[in-house]
Amino acid sequence: MSCSKDKRNAQYFENYHQFSSFSEERYAEIQPLLHQKSNLPPLYLTLIKNNYLIFKNSLNDKETMIWIYDINNDTIINKFGMKGKGPGEFLGIKFLNIDSNTLGIYDVTLCRITYYTIDKLLSGFSKPDSMKKVSTDFGIPYFIQKIDSNRYVASGRFHPYRYAILDRNLNIISTHLPISQKLPDFANNKFYHAGILYNDSLKRLAVGMKTYDMLQILNTDIEVIKSVHGPDHNFPDWTGKQILSPEGYIPLTGSTHKIYGVYSGETPSTINDWIKSFGKNIHIFDWEGRPLKRIRTDYRIGDIVLSESQKRLYLVYYDEEYFRFGYIELLEDEL
Repeated sequence: MSCSKDKRNAQYFENYHQFSSFSEERYAEIQPLLHQKSNLPPLYLTLIKNNYLIFKNSLNDKETMIWIYDINNDTIINKFGMKGKGPGEFLGIKFLNIDSNTLGIYDVTLCRITYYTIDKLLSGFSKPDSMKKVSTDFGIPYFIQKIDSNRYVASGRFHPYRYAILDRNLNIISTHLPISQKLPDFANNKFYHAGILYNDSLKRLAVGMKTYDMLQILNTDIEVIKSVHGPDHNFPDWTGKQILSPEGYIPLTGSTHKIYGVYSGETPSTINDWIKSFGKNIHIFDWEGRPLKRIRTDYRIGDIVLSESQKRLYLVYYDEEYFRFGYIELLEDEL
């Protein structure tokens, strides 16, 4: 399905396009994986060495916060990171794959990145290699993505901007893409992102919006190549009169050729109705922002990560009672 322009919304979003449907759609059954279950979502999955899932443990606050699961042998091989503020401790966890043998863990509460050697983690060693504090001079980064040896990109609240570029020491060197002056100050809260995805081959970034059905494709200078809106064309209420808005994308994963976003489209019934942010649909786009396909499932999905070699999307899903781990087998045209 090709996108069309709409001048009415161009004042809010750069290079704005919209679409109304996907040309292809299919149902996919989620296959169960790993026996652990949780009342709270173990969000923020990442995949290392194609065979190991790393995830935040939500089973018990007194236990270690990060677990490593060996997919091939169906076993937990390492647990590390207690709750706290000291070295190797965490309060909030978001994973960064720094390079083929380095894992970064961004703690958005403590505003620091802790670095680990992946081979050491897989051998049972859990002491961090180093830690770096993230600059908060211009605001709080919510998500961080490394794009080369000297730069990171962050999304967050850098009022009135949405993005920042950080140097290798995690100091903010520039801010980008201001909120439209046509919007009131509180609208900064409405431009809430669901993570940053980076394609090193194409030197492009993809960002999903949490509060409406919008996907943005950017270059590494943080210039918007395309803002893709659809298929529901939801928007937050910019006036502030409507507290609850339809939920959008949370989260994203991707390959060299495709972008996969879990999409909700539902509006919470109350401010505490957080389960509505987890969608049952996976939207597939290419890196030009063209909508390609919708995958429907029976369950709400909390996080996903792609394994191209295994042709699977690994995920956390909610079976109406517990959060569990599983995967979806992808077809050739979906890779």
